[in-house]
Amino acid sequence: MEYDVKKEARKQYFAYFKIWFILAAVLLVVAIGFFVKSNMNKAEGRTNHSAPEQRVYDNADVLTDQEEADLEAYIALAEEHIRCDLVLVTISTPVEGPEIEGMGYRYTDWDRNMRDLADDFYDENGFGYNASFEGDGALLLDNWYEGQAGTWLSTSGRVYEEMGTIEINECLDDVYRYIESNPYQAYKEYVDYIANLLSPKKNMLAFMALIPGCLFISLVVALIFIAVKLHNKEGKVTVVPSTYTDGSAVYNVREDRFIRNHVSSRRIPRNTSSGGGGGGSHSRGGSHRSSSGASHGGGGRRR
Repeated sequence: MEYDVKKEARKQYFAYFKIWFILAAVLLVVAIGFFVKSNMNKAEGRTNHSAPEQRVYDNADVLTDQEEADLEAYIALAEEHIRCDLVLVTISTPVEGPEIEGMGYRYTDWDRNMRDLADDFYDENGFGYNASFEGDGALLLDNWYEGQAGTWLSTSGRVYEEMGTIEINECLDDVYRYIESNPYQAYKEYVDYIANLLSPKKNMLAFMALIPGCLFISLVVALIFIAVKLHNKEGKVTVVPSTYTDGSAVYNVREDRFIRNHVSSRRIPRNTSSGGGGGGSHSRGGSHRSSSGASHGGGGRRR
């Protein structure tokens, strides 16, 4: 008899809390999948071996030779960590106005010509950590031409997927804090921002941050489940008003009758303005096609 009671208690325990076990199992499977995917990607390493090894193209000559070498080494460490190519190009070239006549630009405005220069340099050199069209990486193009100075960030592949308008503007903010006083530090800020954004450790912390919320939801669901179970086990009502009468009781019936019905209405005006169209976080900020047909994101600003 004692054995049967314990057995029944175990059955009731698992019946009440089975939703907890299911949710815990789902979380465990997701966590294992996350680690397996991260380790597999890390083990694969670089698969694009046709792109140039050079990452810093200081055509505007704003860096010293030592700064170029240090920045190359700094980028190499970041690329190994996040498995994305990070390229820097400086120029001192007109991109708008009468000076660009005959230079082969597709447009006449600063923004689109800077965008084309950044995208085309990335595509034509075959950059991208993975050996595929639209490979993972980013390129920062910094123009020092007098009166047309400014910066454009081009994103591709996984960087394109991760950087929305918010992230692009934050990256450019970091660059512009130092661009006039210390270009070397400004370009390191560009590398740091993307490296931190795509860091596997940061992604893991973001995943771990979701777990308390998942546990809270599972607790609520479990409590609802238990409440429903207990409610279903309550005794059924067996006594009704006529149980102790002979059926001859007199009931006074009252009822309400509606004499008239009047409904007033008014039209609520709608806001028909379209609003801004900027993308938010993880929204492929600046999404467009380059002249080669590749998908890129990005954005820029003048100084």
